[in-house]
Amino acid sequence: MSDAAETLLFPCTLGGSIAASRRRFKMLMLGMGILMLIVAVAVLLEGRVVAALLAFAVALVSRLAWRMSGDLTPARLEVGPGTLAVRTRSQPIEIPLEGTSARALTADELAHLEQLASAGGFVVATGGFDSHLLGEFDLYASDLGHAVLVEGMEHRLVLTPDDPTRFLEALERS
Repeated sequence: MSDAAETLLFPCTLGGSIAASRRRFKMLMLGMGILMLIVAVAVLLEGRVVAALLAFAVALVSRLAWRMSGDLTPARLEVGPGTLAVRTRSQPIEIPLEGTSARALTADELAHLEQLASAGGFVVATGGFDSHLLGEFDLYASDLGHAVLVEGMEHRLVLTPDDPTRFLEALERS
C-alpha cells in the first residue's frame, strides 16, 4: 500500500467567528481600496501626480493585505504514516507525529481561545500565542468551534479540522 493511499485528508472549512472576521476584514480592505482609488483620481485631476501615486499605492497595499491575510489559514490537514501536514495556501507545514498526543479543547479553553485570538472585532486564524490556560502554541484555525490541541516533543498546535473526532482517531492510529 502506498503512502498516498494511507494519507487521510481532513478539510478545514472557514466558519464561525473566523469566517465572520474574514468577511469584515475583506469589506474594510475593499472600502479602503476603493476610497484610495477615488482619492488617487481626484488628486490626479488636480495635477498632483505624487499624491495620486501615493494614494494608488495605498489602494494596492490594501489589496495585498487582504490577499496575504489568509496565506496561513489551513485548507486541510493530512495525517499520513508518522506525519501530520497542515496545508495552507502559501506553504505546507510538516510535523512528525512521534511522541504526539492530541485532544479536543474543553468549553472553557474554547472560550479562552476565542478571547485570545480576538482584537478590535477581528479574530485571527493563525499566529503564535502564549496563554495561561493553554500554554505556548501555534494556531492554524478555520473555525474555532472545532479546535484540537496537538502536543509533541517540539511543537504545540491548535488545529481546527471540520471533523475533530475523526481527526483525533486518525492521529491515535498513526
